[in-house]
Amino acid sequence: MKTLRTYLDTKSVSAVLDDARSFSHNCHETYKRLDLLAKFAVIYWIVFAIMAIIGPELIPYEYNTQHFHGDGSLKDTEPPSSEHWLGTTNRGEDVFSRVVYGARPTFITAILGGTIIISIGLVVAITAGYFGGTVDNTLMRIVDFAYGVPVIPTAIVLAAFLGTSFITSVVVIGLILWRASARVVRSQVLQIRERPFIKIVQSSGASPFHIARKHILPNVAPMIILFFALGVGDAVIIQAGLAFVGVTDPFVPSYGVMVRNAYNAGALSGALWWSIPPGVLISTTVLSAYLIGRSVESGESDRGFM
Repeated sequence: MKTLRTYLDTKSVSAVLDDARSFSHNCHETYKRLDLLAKFAVIYWIVFAIMAIIGPELIPYEYNTQHFHGDGSLKDTEPPSSEHWLGTTNRGEDVFSRVVYGARPTFITAILGGTIIISIGLVVAITAGYFGGTVDNTLMRIVDFAYGVPVIPTAIVLAAFLGTSFITSVVVIGLILWRASARVVRSQVLQIRERPFIKIVQSSGASPFHIARKHILPNVAPMIILFFALGVGDAVIIQAGLAFVGVTDPFVPSYGVMVRNAYNAGALSGALWWSIPPGVLISTTVLSAYLIGRSVESGESDRGFM
């Protein structure tokens, strides 16, 4: 609230509305430049985000509620019905409710994991690419070392030390997977820093922070969006993998936990209504994020440097 109040104090209401209109216009223009598949992917992510935010409030049953027949017997791995649209698990839980609720931890994994990955990678990339020399060599050796770290085993070890909570597993993923964005974005920064407009700004006495914020970041934005999308996909897949091997909180019904529960119950092929939905949603979430990132990066890169 303090940040918002400060912002409103320093800008008139009309200026705030102008900023909002400008942002909305830019989003609309970017959407129009997307290819058809990416547009469908944007729609998918909007629906998925809505499901993650309000879905748990609308589900017909609590995700961990066990259901019984009138005679007291457990509804064990029952097929879809009018009462349970996607059937039940071996513990009598409603699969549809768990799938809808599971969108929230998956959405948090995607956004938080992608943000950590691109944030660390971007800081390393701009610092190394802009300053060069010893700074560049030192940071790139750190990146080389990061590339030699196996993702899944390291995540398992770190989770064992830091705890197996859901958020911890996402943070651990972000702390490992920033390396690719750092290397590729740095190569772009090396090109941009040699361009005439950067030399002119440097000669005017602008600080490195100002140059990075005003002139380098806008020109690497398409690559940032692409690697954020790739980071989203990596975070979702690896978190699901960690959940499957039991290194995350088993009581958070993420899609990886759902697939693991179906596997442990021997129901991967015998109860497809239980095992397929979470797997399909993992795949479509990762694919749609990649399609958006690839389309934005291709379209914006074609427009050249600003």
